[in-house]
Amino acid sequence: MTRVLGVATALMCALAGGAVWCVLALYLRLDSGVFLLVIAALVGWVLRRHGFAHSWAGIAIAVACTLVAFAYSSYLLAAAKVASFLGLPLRSTLLAIGPEMASAVARADFTAWQAANLVLACIISAWLVWRPARPRN
Repeated sequence: MTRVLGVATALMCALAGGAVWCVLALYLRLDSGVFLLVIAALVGWVLRRHGFAHSWAGIAIAVACTLVAFAYSSYLLAAAKVASFLGLPLRSTLLAIGPEMASAVARADFTAWQAANLVLACIISAWLVWRPARPRN
């Protein structure tokens, strides 16, 4: 049960982190991709605390959650961009554009900096899960 709760918590942290990342990017008007590193560290820490330390399953879940955070934030940023271009509310734009158009806009905005940041975030989350657990006294 602890592991199921750990996976759910890590996934919810990734989704919430992706939403916060989107808000920060819109508020600061710049690509705050460094926040993904914070999300990756949080996901790795959550999975370690829920019994996934030094396991291949934990690494896979950590990397998957980091990718989910990135994809979710990219989807929200693409919808916000389309909404601002069309002058529509974000809520109606999220439902109207669909995943195909959102992914096309997100791919058009994808830079080498974001790719490097995404790879580094995946490495950080995997390393935080993989490193050996400290012996308890």
